[in-house]
Amino acid sequence: MARRSGIFKVGRKKADAWFALSLISPAALIVIIVVLAPLLYAFFLSLNKAGIIVVAGRGGVHTQFVGLKNYLYFLNDSSFWYSVRVTLYFTVTSLFVELIAGTIIALILNEPFRGRGIVRALIILPWAVPTVVNARMWGLIYEPHPYGAMNGLMTAVGLQGPKDAVNFLSPIPVLQNVPIVGKITTWIGATQAINWIIVGDSWKVIPVVALLTLAGLQTIPRELYEAAEVDGASVWQRFWKITVPQLRPIILVILVYRTMELFRVFDILYILMAYTIPVLAIKTFQQAFVFGLFGRGAAIAFLIGLLITGVAFIYIKLIEVGE
Repeated sequence: MARRSGIFKVGRKKADAWFALSLISPAALIVIIVVLAPLLYAFFLSLNKAGIIVVAGRGGVHTQFVGLKNYLYFLNDSSFWYSVRVTLYFTVTSLFVELIAGTIIALILNEPFRGRGIVRALIILPWAVPTVVNARMWGLIYEPHPYGAMNGLMTAVGLQGPKDAVNFLSPIPVLQNVPIVGKITTWIGATQAINWIIVGDSWKVIPVVALLTLAGLQTIPRELYEAAEVDGASVWQRFWKITVPQLRPIILVILVYRTMELFRVFDILYILMAYTIPVLAIKTFQQAFVFGLFGRGAAIAFLIGLLITGVAFIYIKLIEVGE
């Protein structure tokens, strides 16, 4: 009887396992078709000299195996490393702006005031604006003519004359006339245009950063602040000793999430500046779809993935050290 019971239990476990497998298999199949298969094909292309070929009126991709030549080509290409520097500058500056502004907004929204619920609901609206619409809107704001919104505002407040329109999206290096700083900003690709685009891109994303930070703030026990206040800690001390340490997990999520997004940013830069600001996403698009070099485009895409992985690893280590 005991043996029969054991056989029954084993059979039931197998049935449960097959039932669980049948439930997850559709999702696993979708992941394989939508994610894994294209990823493996892209890696295959990165190891080949790949381009478009037309045979008998039908298009296709012709491949010729070249190994790691596509990767080595970019690793030895100075323009690729310039794109890396520009992308890093765009990423680091955007993260700094978004974290500072998002944290300040979250701290304000965490305090009780009349209409707080409505403000919390409305603050997400910029995130709902499509990226293309956001880019076109900021293009009108930065329009280098008197009828541009920014130029019109500066004229209205007396900062410039009616005919002194500023070209905000001019590719002029920041502080280029300063002896040493000018060389550094030119080397990393820090221009007037990219700084103003960072403002436009951050405007759309800051509400999300603020809401994520706000969610983290609401998990911090009020007793910690009350105890610190009784011990005579100032507002600044309570922020650095309680708020920041408690927000480390949320900050890590924001850093990793936004770093992945910023390394792949394309829309707003392409719409406003075309190929003038050669971040890695723009360079990938050029190689694959402008020059038709799919192998090189796939190689850059995987190099971007490696860079993001490296940066995320650094974030995690920094958070661990802080803890």
